[in-house]
Amino acid sequence: MMYVTGFLLKCLLLVGVCMGTEWILDDAQGAANSDLISRALWAEELSLSLLPSYSLAPEPMPDPLQCIPLLHEFANNSAALSNCLVNMARPVRLCQHCYKENSQLKATMSKIGNPVQNGTVSCSTVLLRSDRVQVIVTLSEFFDKLWSDSKCANCLQTNGTEISKNTSDFMNSFDSLIQCFNNTMREPPIPTQQGNYSRVCQSCNESYRQLNSLYNALEHTNALCIDLEDVMNGTRKLWSKTFNCTLPCTDTVPVIAVSAFILFLPVVFYLSSFLHSEQKKRKLILPNRFKSAANLANIQDKRN
Repeated sequence: MMYVTGFLLKCLLLVGVCMGTEWILDDAQGAANSDLISRALWAEELSLSLLPSYSLAPEPMPDPLQCIPLLHEFANNSAALSNCLVNMARPVRLCQHCYKENSQLKATMSKIGNPVQNGTVSCSTVLLRSDRVQVIVTLSEFFDKLWSDSKCANCLQTNGTEISKNTSDFMNSFDSLIQCFNNTMREPPIPTQQGNYSRVCQSCNESYRQLNSLYNALEHTNALCIDLEDVMNGTRKLWSKTFNCTLPCTDTVPVIAVSAFILFLPVVFYLSSFLHSEQKKRKLILPNRFKSAANLANIQDKRN
């Protein structure tokens, strides 16, 4: 605020000096030539002082010719990544097939931010901050967000240049299951069964269980990406809806035993309550000899 106020004061002072110069020219043009020159020089110095500081000492800029190759490199890499992402959208395999293009695009962005050859300034000022839209920055942020939302880093190694071993093992298990589906479907159907889907359930049950267990383990360790999630979702739909197969639960016997025990608890409770009440009644009943003695005493009292 103080800077703006000072700037306005300087502008008003400059306008006043210029107006005073015009008055001198109109009123006493010949007599005040020397004073006019000094005022004009002072006004020129004042106007130069009003200019922003960067105009007097401009920020060093790189040679645009050195930045044009980086612009073309970013265009080629972004086009290659876009083409790969679209082609691998169905079925989703973008993390496994587009990580090279993504790494190349990140490397190009690093080059733009680093100083150019034989210089101390980078091309970021020319390519990234030279316009309001900032096309390169917007595109780079879009690719980063898509890559992050897909959780592709979970399916790659730490450096992001190779597929992780867990991902490779999962995809190999998936390929084995699909091969089992294809081989079983080629076999002749069983006459007593509807199609040959029951044969698929029997022949590929072990492969499906192995794939499902591996997926649960990766899910527990947060090692899943969009590729593996899409693979497992499609496989489960194929197994349950298309082939009408079910995965038997290994905890069936313990669940049945616990359920039966819980249902039997009320019976045990009421039975134990009934037996406990009967025992109390028996304790209150007098023995037979006490009953006979009591009867004799009552008879004697009545006779007397």
